[in-house]
This record gives sequence, C-alpha cells and structure tokens, in this order.
Amino acid sequence: MRALVFALSLLVSPAAAQVCAPADLPALNGCVGRARVSIAIAGDVLVHRALAWRGYARGFASLWGAAEPALRGADLAIANLEGPVAPGFQRDGRRVADPGPVFDDVVYTEYPRFNYHPVLIRALRAAGVDVVTTANNHAMDRGAAGADATLRALDAGGLAHVGTVAGGQAPWRALRLRTSVGPLALVACSFGTNGLADPRHQVPRCYDDRAGLLALVRAEAARGAGVLVLPHWGQEYALEPDRSQQALARDLAAAGAMAVVGTHPHVPQPWEDLRGPRGLVPVVYSTGNFVAAQPPLERATAQLAWLSLCAGAQGPVVAGAGYVPLQMEFAGADPSLTLPRPGSGDPRQEAGLALLARLIPGRALSLSCR
Repeated sequence: MRALVFALSLLVSPAAAQVCAPADLPALNGCVGRARVSIAIAGDVLVHRALAWRGYARGFASLWGAAEPALRGADLAIANLEGPVAPGFQRDGRRVADPGPVFDDVVYTEYPRFNYHPVLIRALRAAGVDVVTTANNHAMDRGAAGADATLRALDAGGLAHVGTVAGGQAPWRALRLRTSVGPLALVACSFGTNGLADPRHQVPRCYDDRAGLLALVRAEAARGAGVLVLPHWGQEYALEPDRSQQALARDLAAAGAMAVVGTHPHVPQPWEDLRGPRGLVPVVYSTGNFVAAQPPLERATAQLAWLSLCAGAQGPVVAGAGYVPLQMEFAGADPSLTLPRPGSGDPRQEAGLALLARLIPGRALSLSCR
C-alpha cells in the first residue's frame, strides 16, 4: 500500500471564481460531531477528436467551465482520466518528437487508442479536480512505458492519482488522505484493458483479482479509514448494472467500503444503498461521462456524484449523498458541458433530467453558489 498521505483542505479559489455546493443532501448515516467533508466525483474524461481540437486551441475550460464552480465547491473532487498522458508516444509505443498541445492524430489521438498532452493535467487542476483515477480500459493505450509516462506526467503536474502503478510495483495501492472526519483511502480498479497487454501488471483488476481488491479494502477499513472504491466496470451504454457489478458491490460493502462510485458504461446507472459494517454504503453503479463527444441523450447525460462524509463510531461514513445533473451540449460546432435545470424550456435538458429522475429517484441536488 502506498504511503502517500497529504492533508485535505478546502481549495482556495481566486476571489472572482464562483463556488457552488448543494444545500441539502438526502441523509444516510448518523454522525459523531459536526465536521463534514464533501467529495464530488465526476465520470469519464474522454477527449474525443472534436473536444481535443477545441481544448487545445481554446482551453479545456471552454468544454467544462460550467461544472468548475461545483468542482471547486467540494473539499475533494475526483474524475476518471480515460487514457494516457504520454508525451511523444505513438499508438505503437514508439517515441517520436512531441508536437506540443495539438490533436495531430499521431501522438495525441482519440478512440480506439487515446493519448493526451500534459496540458490536460493542468486544465483539470485549474478546474478544481484534486485526484484522477487511472485504472480503466484505456490505461494501456500507449503500452507499459506509456502508463509509466502518464504517472510521471501526473506527478509533475501536481495531480494526485490512484489506480495504475509503475511497472514493478505491487498493483494494489490505496491513496491515503487525512481529513477532519478521519482518514480516507481511495481504491481504483478496472475490468480490463481492451485486450491490450499489461505485461508488468500495472492495472489492478476488479474481477480477475477480486481477492486482492477485497483484501485491500478490508485492510484499509481495519485501520479506521473510510474506503471509497472507484471501479471501472459494467457494460457500455447499459442503463442498468449487470450481475457482476451488483455482486462485486455487495462484496465491497461487506468488506468495509464506505462508498462505491463506478465509471465505464458512458451512461448513468442507478444507485443502491447496501448495508456494511458501519452502516449504509451508497453504490453509484455509473456516473456516466464527464466530457465526451457522444451525442445520444443517454451518453450525453451524466451525474456529478456528491458525498458528504462525517465521523462515525468506527471511522468515516457517508452522512448524505446525491447527484448534480450534467449534460453535454452539441448544438452548433462547439460541444460543451452544461448543468441542466428544470424549467429551462430546453427539450433536451428536460429529457436528460427525466432520465436521471427515473434511474435515480430522490437524489437530485440543486446548487447554492457564492
């Protein structure tokens, strides 16, 4: 287990920057004391061609700026970095001259093998993201050396990460955080790597090494940590979790996980509250995308999962949880993220909100901004 520990505190934003947070969250567990820590968890950062062109030319805030106040409003903001950040690596893993922050379709590419320039790391940090998960099916899109280069780029850019490990390290490592409600441990894993080789076992596997995953969760919970598990799992474009997701969620809750928030299906999936040793464990089977060039309504609609943590009798628990609706807008030539609101008069926004309300009843949150 990694010994990376740092103090968690509210991000200090420029005076002019707006900060938003939910006023009330549906309650889950009882608390000891008044201290609270909020976590906002976004889905997949999937920078397809159209998004890359815009992001490199005009800044990535032009894509996701609408969500930045909410990311800044959380004490800890997390997103799934879907793909490598490996400067100078072609699709076949060979090194070439780095072209800089442009979509050249040689070094910096999209599906089926993504790769991003490190400017994306700086943009995520500037948006308020504190941690990214790197264990996903695109983690090996530039091979083992590209996975190592991604970790170096994240470290150089000052963005904390959990999931993939450098070649030669043990794959199961928690990112440990200290907070006012007690220690936290973040754990990430992936169902696979799209069939790409992982010769140095850098991507922890949710299912292939279920025993290793559950052992890590038990160990972190035993030391009093609140364990947030971030699995990359499920079936693409399926609006309901599959049996494998549900079974693993039950095992994670029984092992002592505080919460489980998944990615990969690229559409939102329902929530479930499971019983664990410390109380109720919210399971978000899929947040959906954060940003992606996938126009169908179900793929363009997503949730920013929001957890409020407090101290429990045996360690941190989730005091309350809900989601902030998100939607990618594709009108015109410039795709961008929006925060859909009831009564907007926009049929697409209303349809997205209705989809979320059907899948996840009673969890929608409204933001209060300052």
